[in-house]
Amino acid sequence: MSFSGKRGVRGGGESSRLLTTAISSTNASTASDCPKSVATSSPSATDSPSRSNPPDTFQALFNHALDLLSRREHSCEELRQKLTPRHPEADFDGVLLRLQELNYQSDQRFAEVFCRSRVYRGQGPMRIRQELQLRGIRGAQAQEAMDRVQEDVDWFELAHEQLVRKFRTPIDVSLPREQKLKERARRQRYLSYRGFFGDAIQYAIEALNSQAHAAQD
Repeated sequence: MSFSGKRGVRGGGESSRLLTTAISSTNASTASDCPKSVATSSPSATDSPSRSNPPDTFQALFNHALDLLSRREHSCEELRQKLTPRHPEADFDGVLLRLQELNYQSDQRFAEVFCRSRVYRGQGPMRIRQELQLRGIRGAQAQEAMDRVQEDVDWFELAHEQLVRKFRTPIDVSLPREQKLKERARRQRYLSYRGFFGDAIQYAIEALNSQAHAAQD
């Protein structure tokens, strides 16, 4: 896996422009669906029920959320989506706030863990950012998580790894021109679907071809 210590976006290329566009388009969105945290000194889960959340309802919702969090990190948006069917009338803000105060839930922590898990799955930055947005992580919060993972991953080499894993061999130079173009387009679509930028896709295809030719020599 390409956690190489290299910067994830090589300067001046298409990646830089597209990533800047993606950042600008999401900065206007809400950074998180979580309520803002307020300091508290009480350790009890049930110290924060609201009028719309009686103690019994609050505790049931809190326990259900805690059960989900014990399995893996969740964003606030994910918790809302999973808990709403079982608690349709509940006021989630108070429970989410209490989970944050106890450090049981953190969108920032979720985003960093999520980004790294998606890199290990071989996904590119555009796909990761899109999936973060679907989970309620947007704007500056998403950008901070992406910046952290880009300190350790080379998107170009990661794209190359995924291409080799999927196709194994370069485009056959003996194919007619039209077939070569179709095969190249098929590889481009694959890497684009996985979330890689155009210049990383170009690099991956050329790198695979170059390695094959070098091996033949």
